[in-house]
Amino acid sequence: MINRQSRNRSIVFMAVVTASFAVVGTRFWYLQVKEGSHYEALAQADTLRKLPIPAPRGNIVTADGKVVATSKPSWTLYYLANGQNMPPSELSLLGKELGESPTYLSHLISKQIAQLPPYDPVVITSGLTASEMTNIEENINELPNLRIQPIAVRYYPYGNLMGNIIGYTQRINAQEYQQLKNKGFSMTSIVGAAGLEYEYNQYLHGHAGGEYAEVNRQGQLVKLLSRSGPTPGDTLHLTINWRLEETAQNSLAYVMKAMRHSTVGFSHSAGAVQGAVIAMNPNNGDILAMASLPTYNPNKLLPTNPKEYSSYYTKLTSSPLAKMGISPFIDEAISGWFAPGSVFKPIMAVAALASGVITPTTEIYDPGYFPKDRAFGNWYAPGFGWLNVEQALGLSDDVFFYTLGYDMGINTMDKWMRKFLLNKPTHIDLPGEITSQIPTPARLAASGQGPWTWGWNLNTVIGQGIARYTLIALARADAAIANGGTLYWPHLVSEITTPSGKVVKKFNPVVQGKINLPYSIWHAVHQGMDMSAQDPDIAKGVSGTGYGALAGLPVPVASKTGTAQVVGQSNNYNAFFLTYGPMPHPKILILVYIREGNWGADSGFVARAIYDQYFKIQDPKAQPLFDSVFGLNWKWPYSYQKPAAPKY
Repeated sequence: MINRQSRNRSIVFMAVVTASFAVVGTRFWYLQVKEGSHYEALAQADTLRKLPIPAPRGNIVTADGKVVATSKPSWTLYYLANGQNMPPSELSLLGKELGESPTYLSHLISKQIAQLPPYDPVVITSGLTASEMTNIEENINELPNLRIQPIAVRYYPYGNLMGNIIGYTQRINAQEYQQLKNKGFSMTSIVGAAGLEYEYNQYLHGHAGGEYAEVNRQGQLVKLLSRSGPTPGDTLHLTINWRLEETAQNSLAYVMKAMRHSTVGFSHSAGAVQGAVIAMNPNNGDILAMASLPTYNPNKLLPTNPKEYSSYYTKLTSSPLAKMGISPFIDEAISGWFAPGSVFKPIMAVAALASGVITPTTEIYDPGYFPKDRAFGNWYAPGFGWLNVEQALGLSDDVFFYTLGYDMGINTMDKWMRKFLLNKPTHIDLPGEITSQIPTPARLAASGQGPWTWGWNLNTVIGQGIARYTLIALARADAAIANGGTLYWPHLVSEITTPSGKVVKKFNPVVQGKINLPYSIWHAVHQGMDMSAQDPDIAKGVSGTGYGALAGLPVPVASKTGTAQVVGQSNNYNAFFLTYGPMPHPKILILVYIREGNWGADSGFVARAIYDQYFKIQDPKAQPLFDSVFGLNWKWPYSYQKPAAPKY
């Protein structure tokens, strides 16, 4: 729900931006109506030009009122090309004033001339300094076909925070123009290229204005005739809470850094360089926070500054991470495929309970290995002995779940994976979502790995083998466990309004599926996950697997850890952490992934940081726990602090 303060702040912000581009004393109506014949004569004489004034793109605003994408005025230099490149003498002079080589400027102009209609102006550069404008104006007689005017350029106040979720913009290409030309877009339009900028481009775009100018036969400006102001785009109001978003991205980076520097055995991982986190409301699908690392700063990918764009893009795509196949342009929350390990066990526990393979009181003996094949060992080698499903979830007992996988078989597991919609995309309102691939005998055969045997059932039930799931699909499925069976559409936008605040479109919760089961089944799974997060001694002095990151948290929460072998790497493990709370009526669900995080519980500190902010916990117990896991005398910077009172 959008609060009034947030909406008003957005309206005021856009009003200020719009005012920056307003023109006092416009003669547009007068010239169109009273001097229409003069316009017609100029057009026939081929001496009328329209210089476009791009519309400010609409603001993107978080649920708590932070403007994370907006527009700001920038002085832009145009060249009235008239289909011809700039003469060498002018290129040399302009290059001197701008600090650019004549060759670069010539190439820039030629490229745009080839793409634009003959009489459209060419953009030389945006962001002119006062000194550059003065120098150009002083030399205007030698540079007669240049025109300086203010336009709106995109601005992201928080840089790379939420960078690859918001996305960036680019100049429209030929294919996009053909698709959008009847919707108010021109060949000079700026369009969304990724993230929310792309997904909601039609709302954010706005409508361009323009200046009408008379030029002589040489294409030189004679006089400005009129100007029509641009109409800003609509405002996106997000479900995302900025404080949670900032914490999610920063804590993810902090925990990955702690893993790389850890002095404690298994918690150390030099490969912890990629990760993602999703926080959502399990009761309606609202995304409260989403982060994917590495990311990028969209301010450095502006199409109005092609030189910086080229340099920054090259830097991102040729970095050491890029050479490892890790791209900041990939949002791992929706576009990464993973074998999730034991965070998959709650789904399989529901399947086993619902299909009658076990009841909440059924006990299975764990000797430390699966009796039919000792190669399938438990992570705790001595074994835990007799366990029920709640204890098995709390301890993440592999042998218990091997037994479930063996008894259910692939057909039953397949049925329940489909009930949880793991074979379907979520249709989250972001571009680039891929569809999870549930494990099937047909997929195994197609991969050339032989026929399906019962061993694949054991791999499947613990989230390994050929399973490949997206984090967002898992979050939707796990949210159904948290809320008792409803699969909601995950989404980031709650409402779209005009710059003045009029509602254009409102997004209500969408139910994508429903799993009707007795309360006792959901309760048993909740109890097991409660034990994972809160129980210091479930069996043989061993705590719940999530307890290592959540011990001492003063709010009752549930959790499930996952430690999954990296595909193709026998000695490296990805870390996953699933949690929701407060119990028994959760309002927030968090799912964390860290590449080569080695131990699922360690990634849980990202979730703890988010909980500290969500529940406003000052959390003095986090610091010693963090130190004990990573062996670092590092500050725990995520305890809740009240915002400073505003100064008047």
